[in-house]
Amino acid sequence: MTMWKLFVRTMKVMGKRCIIYLAAILFMSAGFAMFSVMESILMKNIVDAAQTGDSKHMAVSIIGNIIGAAISLLVYRAAAIIYNVEAKRAYAVLAKQLFHHEVRLPYTYYEEHHSGDVLSKIAYDMDRTSAIYGSRFRRTVSPLIQVTVFVIPMLILSWQITLCLVGVNVLMLLINALMIKPMRNNAKQLSAVNVKLTEKLSNLLQGMEQARMYTAGKHTIKEFEEQNIFYEKKNNRKILYTGFLESCNNGFDLLCSLAFLMLGVYFIQSGYTTLGSLAAIYSLYGKFSSQFLMLGMYLPELIGCLANAQNVFEFMDEVEEPEAWYGEGGGSLEAESSFDSPYISMKDVTFHYSEDKPLLRDYNFSVEEGESVAVTGPSGCGKTTLSKLLLSLYPVMGGDIIFAGDSYRTLSNKQIRSKIAYVPQEPYLFNYSVKENIRIGRTDASDEEIVEAAKMANAHEFILQLENGYDTSVGERGNRLSGGQRQRIAIARAILKNAPLLLMDEATSALDNESEQLVNDALKSMKNNKTVVMIAHRQSTIDLADRIHSFE
Repeated sequence: MTMWKLFVRTMKVMGKRCIIYLAAILFMSAGFAMFSVMESILMKNIVDAAQTGDSKHMAVSIIGNIIGAAISLLVYRAAAIIYNVEAKRAYAVLAKQLFHHEVRLPYTYYEEHHSGDVLSKIAYDMDRTSAIYGSRFRRTVSPLIQVTVFVIPMLILSWQITLCLVGVNVLMLLINALMIKPMRNNAKQLSAVNVKLTEKLSNLLQGMEQARMYTAGKHTIKEFEEQNIFYEKKNNRKILYTGFLESCNNGFDLLCSLAFLMLGVYFIQSGYTTLGSLAAIYSLYGKFSSQFLMLGMYLPELIGCLANAQNVFEFMDEVEEPEAWYGEGGGSLEAESSFDSPYISMKDVTFHYSEDKPLLRDYNFSVEEGESVAVTGPSGCGKTTLSKLLLSLYPVMGGDIIFAGDSYRTLSNKQIRSKIAYVPQEPYLFNYSVKENIRIGRTDASDEEIVEAAKMANAHEFILQLENGYDTSVGERGNRLSGGQRQRIAIARAILKNAPLLLMDEATSALDNESEQLVNDALKSMKNNKTVVMIAHRQSTIDLADRIHSFE
């Protein structure tokens, strides 16, 4: 994607309000520049009056300049307020779009990409992209507007001097333009290194115990340090580029000031201009030149931010999970539907992750309503894949799944998942209170219903023993609780959802005997009024089932 197309797409985020945003920059820049023009005209009038001794029109000139300057400042201030509001609104809109897209990506995306990659895009790249709205675009466009406002009165006052000054500044701008490509490449490299840094840091934080116990952990720390050093080198190069630009710009500024003085003396002596006009041009030239410097400085930085915007938009272009894998969905999926076939039925299902390695081929599986089935088999045979297909995280590639008489091919993913309560092997607890983690099962549940669900999950007693009971924070990923406690809270969450199907994927495999017994007791209390599918390998859990289904 070209830089122009990236810029256009960045502006399109604002929709129709883009016109307000651009107009605010225009009036903000023009208003600020006109104040300086009023100052220079006032200076010209004062110097000319001092030379000629004509002070008759001095008071009128001063009043007129003050009124003009006041109007310019009011325009600038009003436009600046509108600009800041629209810039923040644009950032909020883009952040909202990015978040909404993130949660709509298919499950496969997160299986294939490291969480550090995603975090880098929604943090580092997003922050750099937001700088386009907040400052980088304005600082690139505003100098052009102000230079235009400055150059018109400067040409009127003395076109000869003005053309000489413009020529020198254009040469300076061309030198700055040479830095666009290396600074853009540097921005891309910094973004890529930041992804790797975020990945390494994420690995360290999530695997702190292993990092301390094994040599591989020390190796990960070393890799993080190496990437940090590499990032420092790339960032130092960015500082070098920026320093080079600033040095060149300051050098040209000094050169232009000397050239201006020499040309001014020559043109006054030759009668091409007056001392008052020269004083007015000189008062404008400092701001005129500084705007050229800003244009040369911020254009490469804008290009660098657009490189980060490209990463954001490429992420947003990832295909989202459809509402339904097989069409528009919208079938009935009513638990009370009358049907003669099994409650859940997988008919001749075919599925594979890669075409050369088929995992399920013409696979059949069925569960009667109210039945409890234990699914067993060796590792890698497809048990967890079975749960993902039932949850509609993947579409089947052949055959069909029937739920309560309705084909998955006629239902939306939301409809399917609303009827399933899922308890994985390692349930995720958010850094909320115990109560709020259970309430995730049904957000409109009352406190009494939450307590009842916890009792059914054999979690109520240990929750009361916590520091703040149900209001106790569980910590990040539930790290303040034991594995068995986390699992029972997850089961309470599933109970609260009150879905007709309970799907458990190795829910007791990582528990000690005591915790397993408590979880199994919770399952016994549920299996009488639920249809349960348990993927399991522990015999005590398998024994709870009415029937065993083995993968061959």
